[in-house]
Amino acid sequence: MDQIRTFGDERQLAYCAFCGGETGTRDHCPPRVLLDEPYPENLPVVPACSACNSRVSADEEYLACLVSCVLAGSTDPSRIQRKKIRRILTDKPALRSRLEQARVTSEGLVSFRSEPHRVIAVIKKLAQGHALYELHEPCLGEPETIELKPLDLMADDERDQFEHPARPWILPEVGSRAMQRVIIDEAGPNTPWIEVQEGTYRFHSSPVDRVSIRIVISEYLACHVHWTQ
Repeated sequence: MDQIRTFGDERQLAYCAFCGGETGTRDHCPPRVLLDEPYPENLPVVPACSACNSRVSADEEYLACLVSCVLAGSTDPSRIQRKKIRRILTDKPALRSRLEQARVTSEGLVSFRSEPHRVIAVIKKLAQGHALYELHEPCLGEPETIELKPLDLMADDERDQFEHPARPWILPEVGSRAMQRVIIDEAGPNTPWIEVQEGTYRFHSSPVDRVSIRIVISEYLACHVHWTQ
């Protein structure tokens, strides 16, 4: 990723991005479990308290394994594409067993029953991190909406709207990374998608109706988190 220094209000970075409490650590956003080695340079990090830094670590690992298992249609490590996930499923038989129990075969098609609360907890935290990192906007309350859907299940017009969100009628905060990207981007006032790692993780941030964050994991799971207050 390009290294862009924020010139926004530094007071926004004095507190945890997730709870607003005192900060003592920095949290990668996205976490490394969602990325492959070698990791990209200049990974986004945001201020965090120790509790929030580790609060959903197990859920992040669960989501990373779930997505890989869905794409493979199996929990068999030998069929998993991502090396890191193969290792996790091998080293943690309890997690693999939990995912295997969620595996469903119907009419020859394989699906997995997810644990929604765990997935939503991770997506919310990711969106909070991206909002602060890119827009310089703390989002400590509950979002108005959290929407999740596989890209390949979207209709063409739905996919187009997700990939090409409406232009914001206001610009991002002066000095924020998002504002700097708007200035740099020759395409105009749209904030661009940020590709953290090709084919693995990308996100989009916009000040539409305050804060709108889009995330795509493994070019499979599309997520949209929106705060209006």
